[in-house]
Amino acid sequence: MKNKNLVYLVILVVLLGVAGWLITSKNDGGTLERKMDYNFTIKDTADIDKIIIKDKSPAEVTLTREGKEWILDNKYRARQGAMKTLLGTLYRMELRNFIPEKMKEIVLKRMSVFGKEVQIYKNGELFKTIYVGTETQDEMGTYMMIKGSDAPYAVHMPGFNGFLSTRFFTEQHLWKSRDVTHMDPRNIREISMVYPDSSAASFKVQMFSPDSIFVTQLSTGKVLRRVNMVKTRLYIGSAARMKYEGAILPTDPIYARRDSLLNSNPVFEITVKDTNGKTTTLEGYHIKAAEGMMNDAGIEHKYDPDRMHGFINKDEMVLLQYAGLIEIIKPLDYFITP
Repeated sequence: MKNKNLVYLVILVVLLGVAGWLITSKNDGGTLERKMDYNFTIKDTADIDKIIIKDKSPAEVTLTREGKEWILDNKYRARQGAMKTLLGTLYRMELRNFIPEKMKEIVLKRMSVFGKEVQIYKNGELFKTIYVGTETQDEMGTYMMIKGSDAPYAVHMPGFNGFLSTRFFTEQHLWKSRDVTHMDPRNIREISMVYPDSSAASFKVQMFSPDSIFVTQLSTGKVLRRVNMVKTRLYIGSAARMKYEGAILPTDPIYARRDSLLNSNPVFEITVKDTNGKTTTLEGYHIKAAEGMMNDAGIEHKYDPDRMHGFINKDEMVLLQYAGLIEIIKPLDYFITP
């Protein structure tokens, strides 16, 4: 009888253990599923190879990883700094707090109007879709929702005081790299710099090999004999990495004057040809100085001393900085060895 009771006791213990395991497993599954609803952090960002951002305007950008660089809309080189910020945000952002039930409907309505859809791909497959909404009331977080979850959540980035929605923008010109040229200096075949108001300062640099570089005065066709090769190679390197400050859009007032600018004489016109025959031209045009702008000697400036309007290939209108082109806007005698 004692043995029989012992058997019953063992069976009871086993059954209770199995029941407890089933209950625990069910609860763990629910917890895991719940965590997936607000698991906004993506730690393995190195596996991300494509990001698509859409808004309600509608506007859309596609960012694709190609080797070590990111490409915008399969056409342009993306701003690598902006991509670093975006990937860093995906890596660090996390749940800040749950949203009160009474707030959910309001947040969802605002998200349906102002929200952005962010599709994140890993190794060619869609990994996660996140809806990015507006900022929280204290502007220290951002409402977000993972596709397939049952509610939005307040998300933040530890150590960052502010909202995150502005990092998921859809304006193509903001994502686009501000490169005028982006190449290996060894792939440059010829650089021509023309100063319409100073033909004597205009020149051409030709590179047939790293050890075969010639500088020619354009007005005379004369090849310089005493050339400073250190300066010449530095110039070629600068020409391979020219940048502009920002894009000028059709909505900008100055855009309406693009034709009149193109029909006037530029301050300079530089043309870079590579070994494959590709040609890139950059022109710079004076900007009238603001009234009352004086130099250090108290003389009023005629032109803005810091910026110019520019055109890339006589098409794309941009804003240029003198400081950014200080190694490019050089006269012929810059290359001459004393």
